[in-house]
Amino acid sequence: MAMRFSLHSVHGGVKNSEEIFKRVQRAEQLGLEGVFLGESQLNSLDSFQVLAACAVKTERVLLGIAVTNMVYRDPTVLAGAAASLNEISKGRAVLGLGTGDGPVYGMGRRPTPLAKFEEGVKTIRYLVQGKAIPVPTGRVAIGFNLRPVPVYLSMEGPKGLSLAGRVADGVILGVGVDLRVLEWARQRIAEGALEAGRPPSDIDLIAAGMICVKDDGEEARAIVRRRLANRAHHNFRFTLETVPPEELEGVRRFMAAFNEMKPMEERVDPGLVTDYLVQRFAIAGTPQECIARIRALEQAGISRIMLTPPRTVYHETVEALAREIMPAFDAS
Repeated sequence: MAMRFSLHSVHGGVKNSEEIFKRVQRAEQLGLEGVFLGESQLNSLDSFQVLAACAVKTERVLLGIAVTNMVYRDPTVLAGAAASLNEISKGRAVLGLGTGDGPVYGMGRRPTPLAKFEEGVKTIRYLVQGKAIPVPTGRVAIGFNLRPVPVYLSMEGPKGLSLAGRVADGVILGVGVDLRVLEWARQRIAEGALEAGRPPSDIDLIAAGMICVKDDGEEARAIVRRRLANRAHHNFRFTLETVPPEELEGVRRFMAAFNEMKPMEERVDPGLVTDYLVQRFAIAGTPQECIARIRALEQAGISRIMLTPPRTVYHETVEALAREIMPAFDAS
């Protein structure tokens, strides 16, 4: 199967809906499989509403949330919103969930504990698959025209990845695009799947990372340093077991200096974002370098990838991805 490409954070830094609509329509024109919006209440337009509007302006592209959380939305509310988006888009919705990150910490809340999160995921999956769930007043189910919605989890720690293997339709692999880490994550997901009596092959995997394509590879890697810091910090809150011993000191310095209360691209000195972090969380370089990185993922059995362009060079990165990178995988 040919590698399929999606964009993440299409609305990053955008303050008006028309620009988001243009970006989503352009993604469809360029042949991308999907577009995914994160959730950050008050800081960005509501993702469910924006994607519902995008649904009537597009025909093919997948419309995904990557990711929302249960801290601010009850699982039944999330199920209804996802099912509504899927009906409006004629089956093109994807619901991505996490326990809670920046928007949660930024308002003084805490992420959803894993046990409660797992129960919430089960509730959502039951509802979006047309099943009824028990509530204190009896049983409830979605009461309008229903198209089943795939539920993906974005998890980084070993317990979260195992949880995803037990209950999710798919996993957004925010652990990075390093092959060793991806294999580690796959093993944790497989353990959870087997624990639940599921074949690991039933869980779809989407690799995720930053993308920047430049004729000057060093320039591309310099651009992604600020933006990938948040993703790296999120990972290492859960575990450092995936960090090679020789890189631990640099990662610990990075973590100690990170300030999650600052604006996203000012949370750490980019000089503390080591070459290891760039290599792990980004595909950045010349077209040939980027193709080689993605080819290695493809050869490792990954067939879907979600890429986040830096805000400062969003448009040129998307165009370069479609022009320079994607054609190399059309006949794979």
